[in-house]
Amino acid sequence: MELSNLNIKNGLCISLGANIDSKFGKPIETLTKCRPEIEETIKNWICDFESKETTSSPNIQFYWSSIYVTSPHGISEPQPNYLNSLLLIKSLSLLNPSSEKAKYLLKTFKSIEKEYGRNIIQNNKKWLSRCLDIDILWWENFNIQDSFITLPHPRFMNRNFIITPLAEILNKFQKVDKLIEKSWQT
Repeated sequence: MELSNLNIKNGLCISLGANIDSKFGKPIETLTKCRPEIEETIKNWICDFESKETTSSPNIQFYWSSIYVTSPHGISEPQPNYLNSLLLIKSLSLLNPSSEKAKYLLKTFKSIEKEYGRNIIQNNKKWLSRCLDIDILWWENFNIQDSFITLPHPRFMNRNFIITPLAEILNKFQKVDKLIEKSWQT
């Protein structure tokens, strides 16, 4: 699906999920603790690459969804429910999308997952319980597909744990846009 059909422009969308305890506590504590780390990671990532591209300082807005409880998806063995949240990042200076920048950010997120206690290699199985899962869902209309990263995420439109928080964020974002428009008109 074309992301522009979802009224998403100049955005980077990240999903977070957890359904087992991390080194920092229960899934709710994990998601709450890692939010500021994710924001700082994004700011540093933009600043690192921007210094090479421009001299202006980034204007970044973070739109977090609520945390939703969802059933595990695509599993054959019982698992605890997940806690999921989405982050939409908007910025006038969100960098020009590239494979190098997307892979760098994803590697950073994988390091954060490991810091929280996620064991990435577990018999090469998909959809195992996770103490923290961070995915890049899309970055504007940038497309890439290789063995390390696929953007946009190929299945995000079929996952309620993405669609429900996304609807919440887009609603918030559209309200902010309308307020800005009104302030310009007066």
